[in-house]
Amino acid sequence: MQARAAAPIPRDQSGSRSGGRASPSNTARRHLRAIELSGPDVPPPPASLVQRLALYAFEVLEGTRVVTQLGGWITIEVAETLRARRALRVERETAMRDRRRRIAMPGRAHLSSPLPHVIEATVLLHVEPRATVVALRLEHHRDRWRATDITVL
Repeated sequence: MQARAAAPIPRDQSGSRSGGRASPSNTARRHLRAIELSGPDVPPPPASLVQRLALYAFEVLEGTRVVTQLGGWITIEVAETLRARRALRVERETAMRDRRRRIAMPGRAHLSSPLPHVIEATVLLHVEPRATVVALRLEHHRDRWRATDITVL
């Protein structure tokens, strides 16, 4: 039985052997280059804006607010995600025959900035008898903050 020599892995433009695949570090570097980091420092969004946006996302899932009311504050991808999660919640409520209306009161917003022009935030929503958390990622683009990711836990 003869042993076959393994074919050499091609080198990419940076000279590293990646086998034609982008490594996570290369992907992250490309993503960082794509983000516009130039320009003046941008103040973070007010905490009240982040709290309202979290509350509105929760209300969309509850069915007391429509996604189009968030229009300029969210991206199209976030709107599609909220619509899909709302449809799943309606299906679950129908199956369980649960027609309760839950009203949330937003707590304090916790903001952090992993990159310039990017804010990641969490808001605790107090809903009787429990609490729920909303995680948001906001990016500053064209003189305004827009949510590029919203997750209601």
